[in-house]
This record gives sequence, C-alpha cells and structure tokens, in this order.
Amino acid sequence: MDTEPMYIQLQQELLQSIQRREFEQGSRFPSERELSQKFRTSRVTMRKAIDRLVQIGVLERRGTSGTYLPDRLFDRPISDYVAYSISDVVEKAGHVPGSKLLFFERKLADKATATSLSIPVGDPIISIQRQRTVDGIPVCVEFSEIPAKLVPGLSAADVIENKSLYAHLRNTYQVSLHNKITRISIHKVTGAEAEFLQLQAGASVLKWESVSVTMDDTPFEHLRSLNHPDYVSFSIDSRGNNVAEAAPPVTMMVESKLPNPNG
Repeated sequence: MDTEPMYIQLQQELLQSIQRREFEQGSRFPSERELSQKFRTSRVTMRKAIDRLVQIGVLERRGTSGTYLPDRLFDRPISDYVAYSISDVVEKAGHVPGSKLLFFERKLADKATATSLSIPVGDPIISIQRQRTVDGIPVCVEFSEIPAKLVPGLSAADVIENKSLYAHLRNTYQVSLHNKITRISIHKVTGAEAEFLQLQAGASVLKWESVSVTMDDTPFEHLRSLNHPDYVSFSIDSRGNNVAEAAPPVTMMVESKLPNPNG
C-alpha cells in the first residue's frame, strides 16, 4: 500500500512532467486551480506540492504574476562552509549527473600550483580533468589538482567508478572540505576546452577557481571549473547548509532548456 502523502505523489508527477519537457523553459507554470482540476485534488494539496518544487528550485514564484520555470539550466551553490558536489546538487534537483574522466596523471607541482596548495615546487600532485554532464548534456569541464601525499592510492579507476569524487574522498580519506578561496571570472576557451563544452573556440565561459581546505586548514584541492555560459549560473550560500539535508541550501536548477540529444 502506498503510504506517501498525496502532495508528495503530486510533486513527483509534476517533476516528471517537467523532466519530460512538457513545459517551455521560462514559461508560466499552470495555476493551482488548473492543476487541481487536472489531477482531481484539492487546491490546498496542490499548493503544498508546488511549494516543495519552489523550495528545491525547480519552480520560482514571481510576485503576483504566478509560478514559472526558471530561465536557467544549472544553478551551482557556492559556500565558504561546504565544498559542494555537483553530483549531489544535480540529483537533489531530480536529474541525472554524469562525469567522464578526460585525464588523470601523477606529476610534479609547478610554481603556480605549489603556491595555490602551499606545497614545495616539485612535490607530487594528482591532476584530474573531467567533463561534467546533466542528463547527458555537457555543462562544465573541471581541472582538479590534489597533493599526492593526501590521497595515497588514488587511481583513475576510483574517479571512473565513483560518480562523486568528493564522496569517494570523504569515505576513503575521511576528509571534510570547505572553500577557502573562490574566484569567478570570464575565460575564453581553447579549442580542446570548447570541444568538451560543445562551443566555438574562443567563446567566453564562466570560470570558477577555488582552493578547498580540510578542517585543520590544510590546502587539499585546487579546482578550475569552466562552465557553459548558457547553462550555468552561481548562487551564494551564506548559511553553509549541507546539500544532502532535507532543506536545500540554495536554489538548485537543472531544467528543460536542455537541447534534445535525439534531435
């Protein structure tokens, strides 16, 4: 017997309709009255279902004009307290995260990397490059550099087999990370970077650069993330909530303006 409250069932049905792209990105969402008539339920119950979709960022209310699908694809939370996992954020929004390993190498830190990670020049580091996707659509390319001494035994297979690198690091090395340095700027992509983002070479993208540290303030990861300008925006979370908790920390959105991979 299904014991879920009716508003939870309605929330799931509405989310599935949105994921099937039955509504245009940025369009006005049907009213509570229209939806309650369609699903043969009370407006109070339908309001609770819609409220939950607003809370997780799938829908947004615009004053007295109604409820809308947001004009964005993927809103990434930034926090000084938490190093957010893209996989967690995307899953929380009801979509499928993807990660393709492009490059994995053990090498020696150059001057710039050594400065970022507060290690001597020439210290061994692990360099990782990944393409991140939402429902199979490329949204960003990320370059991670981690001191090798902090992740003994980390291999390319670990990155391939684990959809969330942060979850693997947390579970295997018992590290809890937060961002110490965060910068957002405009970057013109190279030919190789453009290919992975399905853009033209020289196109401008949002570059997010950060240094995350452990609880004892040890620099752990230097991250450079190149984000598709049509699909990604950023929101600042000043509260430092954990994305895995029931109440999402910020608006998180992965929605229907994605191009259809099947044409």
